[in-house]
Amino acid sequence: MPVYMYPELLKDISPELRKRMQGKSCFNFKKVEPELFEELVALTRQGYERFEKEG
Repeated sequence: MPVYMYPELLKDISPELRKRMQGKSCFNFKKVEPELFEELVALTRQGYERFEKEG
């Protein structure tokens, strides 16, 4: 998960997603939550774009 290398990506996550955090880069879910999964997709995309940019 890119947030381990770039913790500043977490500054804009929702309080609901932050509640699911366990550790620095792990998110735990007990049920399917499409809105939060979409937020994870966006977060992962931001990290990937950063990896691409920085090489």
